Amino acid sequence: MSVVAYKCKNCGGELLFDPDTQQFHCEYCGSYFSREELEETPPEKPADDPLKDEEFYQQAVEYVCPNCGAQVVTEESTAATTCYYCHSPVVLSPRLSKKLRPDRVIPFALKKEEAQQAFENWQRKKWFLNRSFLSQSQLDKMVGVYFPYWKINCRTRSHLEASAAKIRTWRTGDREYTETERYHVVRGGRVSLENLTFTAMNREDSDLTRGVCPYDFDKAVDFSMAYLSGFQAERRMTEKQDIRPQAKEKIEQCTRQCLQNTITGYTTVTVDSTDYLIEREDWEYLLIPAWILTYQYRGKEYYYAVNGQTGKTCGSLPLSMGRLAALFAGVTAAAFLLLCLIGGFLL
Repeated sequence: MSVVAYKCKNCGGELLFDPDTQQFHCEYCGSYFSREELEETPPEKPADDPLKDEEFYQQAVEYVCPNCGAQVVTEESTAATTCYYCHSPVVLSPRLSKKLRPDRVIPFALKKEEAQQAFENWQRKKWFLNRSFLSQSQLDKMVGVYFPYWKINCRTRSHLEASAAKIRTWRTGDREYTETERYHVVRGGRVSLENLTFTAMNREDSDLTRGVCPYDFDKAVDFSMAYLSGFQAERRMTEKQDIRPQAKEKIEQCTRQCLQNTITGYTTVTVDSTDYLIEREDWEYLLIPAWILTYQYRGKEYYYAVNGQTGKTCGSLPLSMGRLAALFAGVTAAAFLLLCLIGGFLL
């Protein structure tokens, strides 16, 4: 398998994506290059030739973890030899299907050091955390990973009918009166929905990425293999047809809510029916960034994630049984002492 890497035009050193500058940095001579400069093609190709499916096919490889089943996409020059989920040895596959090339990507905006600092700030208040989790060797296992999502923008022609009521209550003397006016409300029109997202993973830990949402999708750019330099990406496991049922349900729910929000001035509103027709539907296969740290403790796996764009954190931590036992012993001793003092006072 040939090695394809992104090399510095000045010194030939390896280029890595820098979240701070949103450019590609040479760690040897300090040069910076934009994505456009990096993707300049050889003289025999047109200078404006975009990245094609064939190029993705040639440059992207996949590793498969035989232990947990993780399937991760990276560039051919990856140094990854262990699974970032369970740290088991992995096997590099020679080629990926061309259809798995993403449409868009949200580049990392958070450096690894910043993600590690976010983790330290998060766990600092966790008094019952197992101390071994805080070692530098654990923090060094943090990996930058792009997670696959389907994003939908659509426009619907919608119609909603509802029963509404205005209720007025007043009192005259000792008697209370209630007046109810009932209305048949109709709403209709075109509803545009943007950035409806659905995970393209079928792993149980996909909830981890939901925990660090939201992302600013306006910062998404056209996909380039260069953005995988120094990072990894989860392989897409679901296709459009797999999530279309839940997508239709979400579209109907959002459409109904948009129309219902226009019904105001009533005491009660009950939606009787909603009909909609999708006039336009645009799908994008998108990669979103997250820093991931995994930890195995007493046979159980713990996961921690940092939003690679905003720094939002989410995860679970192993508790220290010794610290819990110490707290329980301290509380028990304090309660016993208090009972003794109360007993002595009563005697």
